[in-house]
Amino acid sequence: MTQSISNSLAETLHILARACRILYREGHADMTLGHMSMRDPDGRGLWLKRSGISLGEVRGVDDFVLIDFTGRKLAGDGHVHLEWPIHAAILRRRADVNVVGHTHPHHACLFAATSETLRAVTHEAAYFAARTARFEDSAGLIDDLALGGALAAAMGDAPVVFMRNHGVTFAGNDIEETTLIGIFLEKACKAQLALGASGIAYRYSEPTELEHKRAQLMTRPLIENFWQFYNRELDRGERA
Repeated sequence: MTQSISNSLAETLHILARACRILYREGHADMTLGHMSMRDPDGRGLWLKRSGISLGEVRGVDDFVLIDFTGRKLAGDGHVHLEWPIHAAILRRRADVNVVGHTHPHHACLFAATSETLRAVTHEAAYFAARTARFEDSAGLIDDLALGGALAAAMGDAPVVFMRNHGVTFAGNDIEETTLIGIFLEKACKAQLALGASGIAYRYSEPTELEHKRAQLMTRPLIENFWQFYNRELDRGERA
């Protein structure tokens, strides 16, 4: 890192690094592709995983770069991902969002290639039913601010946007919530694809039930509980 940062920011980036590695272990691995970002607490822009390494190789502060909302690098020694406009556009548009992830998980990518609605066939999917968006403008890299703005507009106020023949982008208020959104999304897509492939008729939670299920499943205590679970899994896996 080319400039000193506060202990508080360093600790937060350490947590974001753990989130990257958790996602890697939970189905979001794709070579050196995929990235997470968080809003800079001092309003300078955003901290983005550096390019050239996988989500599973992100270890700490030195694996992030600080960029402004035009893509100009302000701090850090790594290269900037070409798709930085995804993060800049969403963070500029969404005051409720502080963390953004863009990845290529296998089942979610397959689901993104369909025109299906993500249904609440499992507990995980209850968080997304009727709250996912789709981006159809391009299947290529989101490598300029015009495309980034179009993606952010398509996402609206949803926590997830499926990107046709590309991947997914997800966002939340903090690191813990955003990580769980990514994990739950891949689980939900996997479950629905498996049911569809089975040919067996299936049921899913209706809208009147979903609000109640969301209120049960995504409380702050449960988010913290699930986050700690995945951290323990990460520690066990990295000790092995």
